[in-house]
Amino acid sequence: MILCDTDILIEFYKNNPHIFEELRYIQPHNLAISVVTQAELYFGALNKIELEKIKRHLSGISCIPVDRATSQQWLLN
Repeated sequence: MILCDTDILIEFYKNNPHIFEELRYIQPHNLAISVVTQAELYFGALNKIELEKIKRHLSGISCIPVDRATSQQWLLN
């Protein structure tokens, strides 16, 4: 599982060819985002149409809550 940060998905939405190819190679079922990334992308949507597009896209990606246990697991890896 690859946890994508907000900047990666913003570049994907901008059609950055390098990011597009990398994410396609990884495949959506191997991607995840945090609830923080989800909130940042929702907040940054330019309008309701873009927000719905982002919501549809993110519905196919695992969304991981961030809590103390998650941060401690990250520190251990």
